[in-house]
Amino acid sequence: MQPELISRITTLSHQMTERRERFLADLIRIRSYTGQEGPAVERTLAELRAIGCDEVWTDSAGNALGRIGHGPRIILYDAHLDTNEVADERAWPHPPLEPVVEGDAMFGLGASDCKGGVAAIVYGAAVIREIIRNGAMAGGSHPPLRLDDFSVVVMGATLEEDAEGFALRSLVERDGLRPEVVLLAEATDLTLRRGQRGRCEVRVRVEGRAAHASQPHLGENAILKMLPVIAALEAMNAGLPVDPIFGRGNQVVTMIEGPHTPNSVPAWCEVTLDRRLVPGETPEGVLAGIRAVVEPLGATAAIPDQPVLTHTGLRLDGPAFYPGWLLAEEHPLLAAGQDTCRALWGRPAAMDVWRFSTDGTYSAGAAGIPTLGFGPQEEQYVHAANDQVSLTKLRTAAAWYALFPFVYATLTPLPPSPCQGEGELSRFPQR
Repeated sequence: MQPELISRITTLSHQMTERRERFLADLIRIRSYTGQEGPAVERTLAELRAIGCDEVWTDSAGNALGRIGHGPRIILYDAHLDTNEVADERAWPHPPLEPVVEGDAMFGLGASDCKGGVAAIVYGAAVIREIIRNGAMAGGSHPPLRLDDFSVVVMGATLEEDAEGFALRSLVERDGLRPEVVLLAEATDLTLRRGQRGRCEVRVRVEGRAAHASQPHLGENAILKMLPVIAALEAMNAGLPVDPIFGRGNQVVTMIEGPHTPNSVPAWCEVTLDRRLVPGETPEGVLAGIRAVVEPLGATAAIPDQPVLTHTGLRLDGPAFYPGWLLAEEHPLLAAGQDTCRALWGRPAAMDVWRFSTDGTYSAGAAGIPTLGFGPQEEQYVHAANDQVSLTKLRTAAAWYALFPFVYATLTPLPPSPCQGEGELSRFPQR
């Protein structure tokens, strides 16, 4: 990789510091709980236009999208705009929606999950735009660099906190944009993530018989009937599948429900089970194992549909099953990620897997699209009252995202492999 290109990218990323930080601060000021991302999407669209994307649009699920380049092979940068909800503002050192800079850190809701990632990929794209427009060298003294076969698409994603992957599924399956590879700008602290555990929700239910609470002997208390079921579900943990990378899966009862009639013997009781998955587990396999344990105790089990309503009013309800995934160590996407680190820093990055779930559950887990994680944020601040991101790491991540397509294009000159969907070329939707 040309030293002049590396120098130009790092210089441009530094020059864009003020604009990048202003954009992040604006995003933090916008409350964007899941399903309420509209204003944050509009602010992102405005920034994508300002940096000079060749095309800027929203898809049917309301994701903010910008494209640089015209090639058929799509590199998708994904970072989500929605945040978790604040439980108690009094626990925060600063008001959650007021960005505050202290030292090298910007504090605010979503700084680490995942608005810092959005700023990184948007300004990585901004550097790419300048490199292609003006050439690799300062002053444009050399011919412009090109990515003729590629397009870089930046996605300010929606819905990730409550229904990770659903908005990306809509982009691919409803709107017809299928990327060759996906880069997720979730929290990695400038290291690489090549997979994650999956998760699913299971509802387990028992039926009883209602009676007045003054005569409980006339009924059958469903809560009491549920007690051995809960114990059996907990005991299952010792025998859940084990993966050499992710370890053993786990499950835990997280909610319990029944009729809202305090003076009656409950006629039914239902618990929600959070199941963490290792790659390769299927809905059918998960349910078969649970049913084998709970049905002899008189209970039923099912994976419910996750209700999902986008800020555009589109319903995307679907099964609450989010598969795990793992990118092979020899995959060229991972090689390109490491070569980008070497080019910028003179060394490879540490490599790991996420313990939490991301949009990769769809891209890699369901659709089989090679996916890699890289971001400036740190996991310790995700969903925490001291939510923050390092501004130095933000600048570094933007440079990484600017260089990555040039490295990937050098390593993968051939058309996409069959794992991209029976060998079809990635394409843009017809709009």
